[in-house]
Amino acid sequence: MNQVHRYVRRVTQALQSTRPAAFVLLFAFFGAALPASAQQRISFEDAIRIALDQNIDLKKSENSLVLSENDVKSAKANFLPNLNANAGGGRNWGLSFDQTAGRLVTESSDNASGSISSSVNLFNGFSDVAALSQARYNYMADEQNLQRAEQTVYFRVVEAYLQILLAQEQVGIRQEDLQAQQQQLTQIEEFTRLGARPISDLYQQQATAAQSELSLVDAERALDIAKVRLIQVLELDPFQEYEFDAPKADELDLDVTSYNLEEILRTALENRADLQALSASLDAAQQGIRIAKSNRYPTLNLSGNYGTSYSSQRQDDFSGQLKNNRSQSVRLSLNVPIFNRLNTRTTIQRSEINFVNQQLDLQNYEQSVLLEVRQAYSDYTSLAKQLEVSQIQLAAAQQAQEVEQERYNVGASTLVELTNARANYVRAASNRAQVIFQFVFQSRLLDYYIGILDPNASVF
Repeated sequence: MNQVHRYVRRVTQALQSTRPAAFVLLFAFFGAALPASAQQRISFEDAIRIALDQNIDLKKSENSLVLSENDVKSAKANFLPNLNANAGGGRNWGLSFDQTAGRLVTESSDNASGSISSSVNLFNGFSDVAALSQARYNYMADEQNLQRAEQTVYFRVVEAYLQILLAQEQVGIRQEDLQAQQQQLTQIEEFTRLGARPISDLYQQQATAAQSELSLVDAERALDIAKVRLIQVLELDPFQEYEFDAPKADELDLDVTSYNLEEILRTALENRADLQALSASLDAAQQGIRIAKSNRYPTLNLSGNYGTSYSSQRQDDFSGQLKNNRSQSVRLSLNVPIFNRLNTRTTIQRSEINFVNQQLDLQNYEQSVLLEVRQAYSDYTSLAKQLEVSQIQLAAAQQAQEVEQERYNVGASTLVELTNARANYVRAASNRAQVIFQFVFQSRLLDYYIGILDPNASVF
């Protein structure tokens, strides 16, 4: 970057004595090329907070919960009486009948009226009760869906973050290997100069060092891709540069938890928020059957009205007419359904079929959940065993590489044997890193499938 600035300064000085316009264009070009701001460092806790704040699917789930809450309020309000107010006024010309005066008039007259009315349902086949229960179950379903959405967002961040950790670990392994290969190349160059090793060893080591450098480039590219993936998950600004803080592999918690398969299967059936959401939706569908069946019952409504009026044809003053022309009414109405073209029967059948289909969906989803947990449990126990084996493998490969290096230094081994030993060590280190991060990921995946993943808990 300092070289760029020095170059810009020299060219700028040359252009200032010639064309000012060219100077402006050059400054604009390099100004756009230089970074606008420093890298933003993001920890795992920051990533979780950002994801929970910005994830679109999570916002949609929150909006659905708000709508469900409004549906519950609306269902409760249906038990209350309504209240309406009505007012009007006008002027008539010619022959007309004045209701307030009670006669025909042939001259212009002014009139006004107002009323207040209210009605309340006394019985509708318990449709309002079922509708309230249905709204509450739908709210419970959306509440559980929101909880599952939070777990899903958290799990996606964990997955993407662990992929960065693995990529960083692989970069470190490849850097260490490249450094060792370059040191070996320097040593072999000295050996061939002294005639202690054939020139073919030098060429072979040069090829091996070049391959190590290529492997480092591939590892760095994989790290960049992992960072892009996390930026996508967090929905961050692609124009910004980010640096993600994360612990090393040896800083992770590798304690193996002993699970009882039957217990975690039962825990999943009890704790999975998505299962609970489907169960609540099934209860809501059952209330839908009650709502459909309520159309078979009669409805009973109570209503009342209070009003008054004014007419210029009467001799009373305005306030007196409003007092003397008052009217009140109370009405009780009963409606008995007899035949409605089989609409009620069709609605009930549709509601019952919908309920049965949701039962089948719940059974099928429970089966999928149990299979997911069994598979995750099997993978977890396998990775727990691989942890121990990979550690033994890495220790053995490291010792073998050190022994082979000493043998090669004293001329008791060939470069091919040393290269193979070094390659075995790099593979063992890479495999160890992969097993570590796969184990940590699998432990979080098992918690996710069981339904006990806590978005407020730290993975590291």
